[in-house]
Amino acid sequence: MCAANDNELKATVRERFTRTADVFGDYAVAHRTTEAEHLARLVCAGPTDRAVDLACGPGTLALRFARHVKWVFGLDFTPAILALARTNAIKQGLANLFCVLGDAQALPFGDASLDIAVTSFSLHHISDPAKVLREMSRVVGPRGRVGVLDILVPEDPKIRELNHRIEKIRDESHARSLARSDYDQIFAAAGLRITAAEVRGHPRTFDHWMHVAGWKRTDREYIEARQLMESSMADDGADFHPRFEPADVVQPGEEPDIYMVNTGIYIAAEKL
Repeated sequence: MCAANDNELKATVRERFTRTADVFGDYAVAHRTTEAEHLARLVCAGPTDRAVDLACGPGTLALRFARHVKWVFGLDFTPAILALARTNAIKQGLANLFCVLGDAQALPFGDASLDIAVTSFSLHHISDPAKVLREMSRVVGPRGRVGVLDILVPEDPKIRELNHRIEKIRDESHARSLARSDYDQIFAAAGLRITAAEVRGHPRTFDHWMHVAGWKRTDREYIEARQLMESSMADDGADFHPRFEPADVVQPGEEPDIYMVNTGIYIAAEKL
């Protein structure tokens, strides 16, 4: 992607997460605690480690890692969401969590200056995820650890295309979800050896998924994404495993919600 398009994407990401900072921030901190703790275990976070959570959002990983490591930087380039991370750290009494405004594709840390670099649900918003992995590898020392939690899509190009269309309608800042072969390639190219990889489904409702992105049922984006989601039900053509809410749960006169699953992957790696 050229520099102009990359800058446009970054501007879109910043606008999106500024607009939805509160609703997304509340969700991520409240509902991703278990995910953050699991990634901390996979990268063997310990009391002498120096860490960074890049594209940290409201502190999704950093708030939990701070309980395990010597200190952690939370880095993000959206001031509104970074302010939430700073507020959350103060509320939770975490004096070893430091918030920094910065770009995940150009980390403001020296070579081999850290022990752990992690990120969650950020790579699909970035035009060049391989560059991010190279930066993560650069800033950790020999045998340093890198951890990623993000969306996983199937290798099948037809399924990937429909999945991408739905994701893009929901969130214009969505760049591209990665398949397992993509992750394997960018980790290897960054000089990282994968030590653990786990695929887990994250069940949720379609309404809540759209709500976190800032949409309600009457919005065009909601309607268009829902139509595509429903069209994928027969053959699970977008890999969201959607099904209608049972009839006995639906309020009279209301359209049923959709139960769905976001497939995610945890990857832990060691610098060669």
